Amino acid sequence: MSSLYSITLFLHSWNRWLILIAGVIVIAAAIRGLSSKTEYSSSQRKWSLIFLSSLHLQLLIGILMYFFISPITMQALSDFGAAMKDSALRFWAVEHAFVNIIAIGLAQAGSILVKKQNNSAGKHKRTLIWSGIALLLILAMIPMGMMGVDRPWFRF
Repeated sequence: MSSLYSITLFLHSWNRWLILIAGVIVIAAAIRGLSSKTEYSSSQRKWSLIFLSSLHLQLLIGILMYFFISPITMQALSDFGAAMKDSALRFWAVEHAFVNIIAIGLAQAGSILVKKQNNSAGKHKRTLIWSGIALLLILAMIPMGMMGVDRPWFRF
């Protein structure tokens, strides 16, 4: 395994934990805000920014790996027809990338809609819906034994 691949894979793997932690905090704060009818706070804005920024970093690292570094996607891209017949290669070449890009787009759209909302209840609701859907999609695409693909929980 090349050292650049090892480094990007390490960053991609550890950044997912920041995404998951920030996503859970953002969603929990939105639920709490809706149920207690509190203001949308600066802390919530900061955690939403951390969530979205970590998603964008993940996308950049993922694109770098997908097109230039990963031997897995290089193999899939060299014979895409054969890759579609192999569930593990198809997961990396299509499903993982495509669903996560949709999730990032949904999180970004939600962030824009939250900024346009004038009242806190609306901000909490939009945050919960858009970030919640994004996080569910992200969770579905983490390779943890589902779809015949497994990766370590922690890379060292």
